[in-house]
Amino acid sequence: MPQFNTREPAYKRRPIVTVEWDTFRKGLNLLLRPTELGRDELAQADNIVLTGSGVPTGRWGTAIDFTAGATGTIKGIGTYESVNGVTDDLIVLTDEGYLVKKNGLTSTTITGQSWPSGTTIRTEQLGNATYLVSPDTPFTSYAGTNLTVFATITAPTGLSATNFSGATGTNQISYKVVTLGSNGGQTTPSTNYVLTNLPSDLSKSSYKLFWTAPSAATLSGYEVYRGSQGDETFLAATDAGVTSYTDDGGAASISILAPITNTTGGIKSRFIKKYKDRLILVDANDPNKLIISGRYPNHTKFNWADGGGYTYIDPDSGDNITGIEVQPIADKLVVYKSYSSYLVELSIIQIGNYSVLDPQYAPVSTSVGCSSQDTIATVENDTFYFGRNGIYVTGYEPNFLNIIRTNEISARIRPFLDLLNKDDYATANAMYINNKYILSFPLRKQIIVYDRERGCFVGPWSTPYGIGKMKKYVDSSGTEKWILGSYDNNNVYAFDKSLNSDNGTTIAKTLRTGKDYLGDWSKLSIVRYFYILLRNITGSATVNIYVEDRNGTTSSVKTFTITGSETGGSTGWGVDMWGTNKLGSTNVNSATVGADEIPKWGSLFKQARIIQVEVICNTSNSNFELLGAKIEAVKMGSGSLSSTQRI
Repeated sequence: MPQFNTREPAYKRRPIVTVEWDTFRKGLNLLLRPTELGRDELAQADNIVLTGSGVPTGRWGTAIDFTAGATGTIKGIGTYESVNGVTDDLIVLTDEGYLVKKNGLTSTTITGQSWPSGTTIRTEQLGNATYLVSPDTPFTSYAGTNLTVFATITAPTGLSATNFSGATGTNQISYKVVTLGSNGGQTTPSTNYVLTNLPSDLSKSSYKLFWTAPSAATLSGYEVYRGSQGDETFLAATDAGVTSYTDDGGAASISILAPITNTTGGIKSRFIKKYKDRLILVDANDPNKLIISGRYPNHTKFNWADGGGYTYIDPDSGDNITGIEVQPIADKLVVYKSYSSYLVELSIIQIGNYSVLDPQYAPVSTSVGCSSQDTIATVENDTFYFGRNGIYVTGYEPNFLNIIRTNEISARIRPFLDLLNKDDYATANAMYINNKYILSFPLRKQIIVYDRERGCFVGPWSTPYGIGKMKKYVDSSGTEKWILGSYDNNNVYAFDKSLNSDNGTTIAKTLRTGKDYLGDWSKLSIVRYFYILLRNITGSATVNIYVEDRNGTTSSVKTFTITGSETGGSTGWGVDMWGTNKLGSTNVNSATVGADEIPKWGSLFKQARIIQVEVICNTSNSNFELLGAKIEAVKMGSGSLSSTQRI
């Protein structure tokens, strides 16, 4: 007789699948598809900033700090603080062409210089004065009263020379003389004078030079150049009252050529950077020429005699200088071009009795460059900058303290960067504040933020106006302000952590998690319960739960609003669980504004293959902090997907 097993098999409860988001410390990731993201990443983070261990909340708001001038947009922001601390000015240039300083909620015009409409200025303070440069107007200084400019002077005239001892030969040499301005600028050379019938060894004779000083000029001296005609190089310098020089035939420089532009009225430059007690500029008319001042107190003088000089960085390469920065640890200059960067060291060589500056440079990268000086920011011991290849950092290679390297950090936001055009690259600007690299694209009215503490991105932050200039400023009360110059009007704004609006305009905040497969993309699940934990809700926050159902359709299966007022959001079974039968009641819970956690939960009982959570704040003065979200589901069996998807 056959034997049958009549025992009932043990019941095996299907395991509960739990999806939990308890931190978003890796921030925004646009590089991967939402279904490929980790649970600590965000698929969308509009107007979001991270706090603590990776808690998303709304970004800082903005408000008008003051109005600059009568019209125009902001073209430059700088500061001046006197040594005694009495004067503490925030200075701004607009399209109007006049420099102004903040005066309460308005501004006061600073006289002494003006700029053409549309000119951009950059500033640095050194030696108790702030220096302003632009490509259209010469070097200008401000020391708390009016603007000061340097007078343009002319080259010497009447140059002549004689063979003093009479030794002769078949050699010939040419001389030129240059006038040095009171600021150390140089005139173009005098007309050259050629001496013929000279010995091949110039030291076998001596040669007397004479010239006539420019009339009505305040000058600091002269430079003498000698060599073959058209190739004269630096030989010596004389004092202001000396209009003659005796050449004993000593060696001249092999690399220092006579200037080709008159800079006695001040150098025109798109860039200015302070390096120790020197100022570094780039000639606006010769965009590969790096110009270095003498050391303080000769920091406004750029000639060889006063300890200054220049060098050409990869000249005539078709790639011009776009920025300058000081690499903090290396204590060297980094010069950026559109597609390359170079490390510059200020070395000294001896020419006769003169110690002459002899800058040397070496490539850091010949493939990655910077799009704009305004995107360069010192970030702790590194330098961040933005170019056509993304956001890069220049700093030391780990474990190799003598190697400077450059690495990309923007891979996760490449899809956003791919949308930019050449004008976005040219107008981009940045600032490092609150451990965040803030990168603005004023034409798009958007900002991307790199959170250095967490090594991640958030954003974009959208503003009702483009931000064309940014500056960190500490006012006379010791308060640090994060100043924003408008690209659309003559207002100067400031970030304010206590604000939830942009000068009264609502900030729309949207956060989306990645799309989660609930453990297995090939099977459906029954999503049973959801939980969400928030904190510090002001105004109202709307939560949406999206699922992809068995037919491949994505829709919202739960929407509720939590407010910071007396009535809170609604959760519970509701009437949409099983047809029109209302099973259970919908609970109304209270929510209070404060640091206390606000947990919410509810039931869904929906079939889903993918689930995603969204939090929105788009009402006036609303904000939230999302501490976590959790989904509980039970997996269905194999073949649970729609029959329409079967092949």
